[in-house]
Amino acid sequence: MCKQVGFISFLALLSLSCIAQKNIGLTFTESGKGVGIYSGLVDKTATTAPATVSSMINSIGAAVIVLEFTIKENGSRDGYPLQIRELRFANLGTADTADLRFVLEGPGSNNTIGTNNGNVVTFKDFGDLIITDGDTVGKTYQVKAHIRSNIQGSLADNSTVILKTSPVSDFSVVETSSNILESVAAFQSNATTVTVSATHLQGKSSFNSLTANSTQDFPGSQSIYATDENGRLDTDFTEAVTLSPHTTICPNPASGTLSSGEAGDLVHSAVAGIATWGDLKYSQAGTIRIRAISTTITAADKWLCSAQIIVN
Repeated sequence: MCKQVGFISFLALLSLSCIAQKNIGLTFTESGKGVGIYSGLVDKTATTAPATVSSMINSIGAAVIVLEFTIKENGSRDGYPLQIRELRFANLGTADTADLRFVLEGPGSNNTIGTNNGNVVTFKDFGDLIITDGDTVGKTYQVKAHIRSNIQGSLADNSTVILKTSPVSDFSVVETSSNILESVAAFQSNATTVTVSATHLQGKSSFNSLTANSTQDFPGSQSIYATDENGRLDTDFTEAVTLSPHTTICPNPASGTLSSGEAGDLVHSAVAGIATWGDLKYSQAGTIRIRAISTTITAADKWLCSAQIIVN
């Protein structure tokens, strides 16, 4: 009986040994790399980014080309296409990337919206960019950009956008793909400057919740900001800004006099987009609003009617 058990155990071990030695044909590749050879080429095209882009360019349809490039193969024909699943670009400029939206357009990518993480923009989950095995002509793609209409960061007037990528490390391929040639160099766009052009005058919070005594200086200082329609400051704005009370325009039920003891009285030139008064007073009690206009900003939907000010 013991001999039979021993023989059976020997057969079981022999069987396991055979199973352990069986070749199951799996190939493991590094994440973001393919099993094919290094045959992918990526070249920046001659298309250049515009020198400036207005902060009013705030929709995908109006987005401008920041960087254009062509992806192709060198003709080696290893039996695998070049299939890219993810692309990353870094913004080396001073513009806050949180206030920018980037889109990737070209064959296989119909205005794919990038995701921002710090200054890095990533395109993925769009269906892959596929270059046929041995295609030496390739396909051309554009990274476009526009300014978000809703402020999410601290994008400033005259800040810059400069996109850079290193395809060898920033382009990831699928497992059944060729790879990007390791000799492919990094490239970047020329600088594009974001310009904010004032279309509106705003008081922001400087007129909010003000209560003053008649003929006495309003608490704190009051400022008028020259902004685009989305509230971004035009730091190049230096026009004269004029304050006035109005019994009908803003409207004001009180008909007193607004005055200032500062030089220029109610007319102050903006400095870096801001005109500020440290001394404002109203001659009689009432609930008032103040109007601000400048040389070019005079339309009723663009000049300021301040928040209500209670004068005792």
